[in-house]
Parts: sequence; structure tokens; C-alpha cells
Amino acid sequence: MRIYVGGSLRNVPRDPELCRQFAAALGVEVVMRGHVLLSGGRSSLDEAIAAAAHDWLEREGEDPKSRIISYCLKDEKPVHSLGTIRHSALSDWQMNHSELDVPEQIDLAGATIFVAGSEGTFWAKNWASLARKMILGVPRFGGAGEEIYEKELKRLREAAPAQAEDYEALNSLSDDMSGYATEVVRLVERMLTPRNVFAVMSFKTKYRSVFMSCKMICREFQFEIERTDESTSLERIIPRIENGIRRSAFIIADISEPSPNVFYELGFAKGLGKDVIVTVREGAEVPFDVGDVPTIRWKRQQDLQEGLRKYISDLVMKYGR
Repeated sequence: MRIYVGGSLRNVPRDPELCRQFAAALGVEVVMRGHVLLSGGRSSLDEAIAAAAHDWLEREGEDPKSRIISYCLKDEKPVHSLGTIRHSALSDWQMNHSELDVPEQIDLAGATIFVAGSEGTFWAKNWASLARKMILGVPRFGGAGEEIYEKELKRLREAAPAQAEDYEALNSLSDDMSGYATEVVRLVERMLTPRNVFAVMSFKTKYRSVFMSCKMICREFQFEIERTDESTSLERIIPRIENGIRRSAFIIADISEPSPNVFYELGFAKGLGKDVIVTVREGAEVPFDVGDVPTIRWKRQQDLQEGLRKYISDLVMKYGR
């Protein structure tokens, strides 16, 4: 997983020394948990977090060049030389161009974390929003990080209440900076690769065995699958479906009995860029517009279970979890 961290140690409204400790702990936590640290290579935070990550990697005998990647503009000198430093292809990282190309350090990231800072931090956050990246603001030290946290929490409360509750773990008042950094990176992992799977399929009784096969195989890989008709949520049905798809690790869609609802949910998932495993009973007609999607064709539940086991195993390898 690639994680971008932005912000500043020069503009820290609250507990600046703790913020410096947190930056170092966060750098270590990102690489210690096997992720790649991305930055813009231009702020005091970029330097501090890269230094801590670099020291840890060298002590462990790992190559910092593959785990710390920073970009700088061609006419600028990077604030450090740790890990791999690359020139950006862009002349600047402003947003006042007729065509907007996302800065590489944001474009490559799966998630973005913002700590303290001010105007420059908001620029990076806006790029992350444009690129539809996961955004975590760290409120503990004030500044842009706190404002970003508050706006993102408000958005999640409206769009995905379950994620919002988890997101509030960022609002910790602890002085244990190592523990705080661990919780931040664990939150990234949970939100980027959640353990929920969303089922898209007919609710008819004859397909109950399909759902049970999906449930059994998902549990083998420590995923929990949910189906809208089994939810105890009081949300209205469409928001419940959309939120369930948004917060899922991937989707299992059985199209043995096509319906507008099934294809709406399948299309919504694909539109969000979710991984989808499509299953269909042998002999059922597959519409042209999903005919090129990798599909498990099953005749017996054993066929379905074996196919699911293979596809989910491939996804777990892809996610690195």
C-alpha cells in the first residue's frame, strides 16, 4: 500500500513537540507495517517523517529506496535526500491550469494523511479530493489537519455512518504518539481494505444456498459478507445499498437471475472502482455488457465455492493482506 503524508512542522497550533514525535512515529509505522511512504519532498514534515522511516529501514536491513519515495519540482531542491527522490513531470502543483494533472505523489497513493500545516496542506488535500483518494486529517495538533478532519468526518456522517464512527478514532487526546501513529495507520488499512463484502443477488429462496456458499468462503479469508435484506440498519434502502458497496472490500454479484436492481448495484460498484466477482449459474443468459467481466460459472455449490476460493485468494494477494 502507498501512503502519502503531507503537512508541516512549522505551522503547528497545538503541542508542536508532540507533533514532531508523532511525525517520526508515523514514518516508522508506515514502513514497519510494509507500506510505501510518499511525500512532496519540500516541507519540514516531509524531512522528519522520511528520516525516521529511513533510520528504521536501515536498522532492519531493508532498502529505503523502495519504501520512501519523494517528488520535487524540477526547479526546486528537495529538503532531504533519503530514499528515492524523483522530479515531477509538472511545472508546478497549483490548480489554476486549463487541464489538471494530479501530482505524482498524490496520484500514486492509496490513502493520504494530513498533519497540521496551512495553505500548502490544503492544496495537497484538494488534489487528493480531485483524485478521489482516501483522506485522513489528523486533528490532534490543529491547523489544516484539524479542519480537514472535521470536513471529512461531516462528509462520512452523511454518506457512510459506519465509517464515520471508525474515523473518529483519529480524534484522540492521548500523549502516546507511538500508539496514536499505530491507530492512524491501522485506520488507513481498515478503510482501504475493509473486511466487509457486499452481496448483489436475487433474494429468492432458491438462491439462499448461493449466499451461504459465499458466506462460508468469505469467512475462510476472514471477510464477512452482508446482503441488504439481512441488514438490521434503519437506513432507507438505496442509501443502505450504496453505503454497503462503498465500505466493502469487494463485491460478489450473482447474475443468475438478472434484474434492474442487480445491475444497478453492479454498475454502481464498478463506477466506484470496486473489485467485483461475478457468478452465474450454468445455462443462464449473460448480458453483453458484462460478458467480458471474469465470471465464475457454477452448476453445483461445490463449483461456486472452488471458484470463489480462487478469486478471493487472488484479491487477498493483490491487497497484500
